[in-house]
Amino acid sequence: MKSRGFCRNKRILRFKNNIVVSLGEPSGVGAEVFLKAIYKSSLVESLDKIVVCCDPKIIIRMLKKLSITLEINTITETESNYKKDCLNILNIQKCGDYVLGSPSALNADYVVSHLEAAAKLASKNKASLVTGPINKNVIAEKYLNFSGHTDYLSNLFSSKSILMVLANPKLRVGLVTTHIPLSEVPKSITMENIYKKGELFAKGLNKYFGIKDPKICVLGLNPHSGEKGIIGNEEISIISPGIELLCKNGINASGPLPADTAFINNSFDGFLSMYHDQSLPVIKTLDFERTINVTFGLPFLRTSVDHGTAEDIANEQVASHISMLEALKLAGNVPRI
Repeated sequence: MKSRGFCRNKRILRFKNNIVVSLGEPSGVGAEVFLKAIYKSSLVESLDKIVVCCDPKIIIRMLKKLSITLEINTITETESNYKKDCLNILNIQKCGDYVLGSPSALNADYVVSHLEAAAKLASKNKASLVTGPINKNVIAEKYLNFSGHTDYLSNLFSSKSILMVLANPKLRVGLVTTHIPLSEVPKSITMENIYKKGELFAKGLNKYFGIKDPKICVLGLNPHSGEKGIIGNEEISIISPGIELLCKNGINASGPLPADTAFINNSFDGFLSMYHDQSLPVIKTLDFERTINVTFGLPFLRTSVDHGTAEDIANEQVASHISMLEALKLAGNVPRI
């Protein structure tokens, strides 16, 4: 995920919606890719729409490393003196010492607290949330049940059902199951789950991507979608009834189609995938740099980079900002239907 060079794109991007940003792991590339996205794409024209939740020293240090001049304005939860033409930072002074490329569990509290502050601010201000990359393993050393942004935010807001979506300009995929062992996937595939995820997918594509009556392809679970029961029965007993229920409720869903051929003729607005590695290799191969992570089902739209903390290059300032830019663009220009 190295950068292609440091030249500014002169096309002016002006956001319609407010955005709250959490930078993620301080030892990773979160601050770097965010500031590059701001600088390279002329997002300085939309600074009044952006609030970053972080310890200000993280931004200040990275501005110096990138040789970028940008005025910052520090605010607090009680004193929201926002300023135009500045990067407004909600001051979360809990980050200890950190070294780029060397994450520490000592900062796990900071990572979680600044994410929580950002999410609550987004909910309060009816803004979108953009999240930078985190190191789940480091956080899990202190927060044993922490499995990532999506589940954490779902629990924080007691969301009944959420959908993890990966999107780029070429493809959109939603996941019925996410970060669970492959051995547990079949028992997690239920008709109710198919319906809930499919409904969220259709509503999210409409609300956040502006696609009216989105056409959704539901993938099968087994090779060749089970070959009419020869290689598995889930398509007949679970997935097909789930699709029928979606259609009865006005959702334009079809399938189940076998995953090995479903993506060839991409005439669908979205693909509902049964498990993580069924569709993510496809979308990331098509356009890894511009792929972003999107969460449907929260009180606000959440978008995120679809790469990790990149600790191996975090101290080199060569990380690509493109995924962060795409996450910001969707969050800032969501069509409010």
